[in-house]
Amino acid sequence: MLKDSSTGYGLISILIHWISALLILFLFGLGVYMVDLTYYDDWYHKGPELHVSLGLLVLLIMAVRIVWRVINPIPIDLPAKPVQQKTAKLVKLALYLFIFVVIVSGYLITTAEGQAASMFNVIKFSVITQLSSANVDLAGEIHEYFAWAIIGLVVLHALGALFHHFAMRDRTLVRMFKPVKKSDI
Repeated sequence: MLKDSSTGYGLISILIHWISALLILFLFGLGVYMVDLTYYDDWYHKGPELHVSLGLLVLLIMAVRIVWRVINPIPIDLPAKPVQQKTAKLVKLALYLFIFVVIVSGYLITTAEGQAASMFNVIKFSVITQLSSANVDLAGEIHEYFAWAIIGLVVLHALGALFHHFAMRDRTLVRMFKPVKKSDI
């Protein structure tokens, strides 16, 4: 039940998927909320600290996800039209790429003043490079635009899953909720 099989996802893949999804959606909402905060708001300092910590947690989860995908079999795609399969793979690849773009740009913004990025004051991510003020602004724009793009891709991803479930009536969505059992292998 922990590992993936050719017929479905195991518990580890399912947890990685849903924890990542919830964190990314929360981070997006927090980011949108923080834009309008003023110095006197309670969350003016708490919000960015939490945003950075959770963003770094997403980085670690994504690293685990990639390692897990390399050492674990990928479930066989369920029957679909070639264009649907290619679109699904393209959306998934874009999600991964955009998540890393947002993480890297967020890290560059956070470390722009020469201080390490901190994950819950437990793990410090050292400064690799410092950006000029113009480049910090560019990193901020990249961070924002790619975060919105992720939300667009998440909507496409969710609509695709719902289409598979309700229109095609296949197990695509069910496989991401219910771990594969040994008897299913």
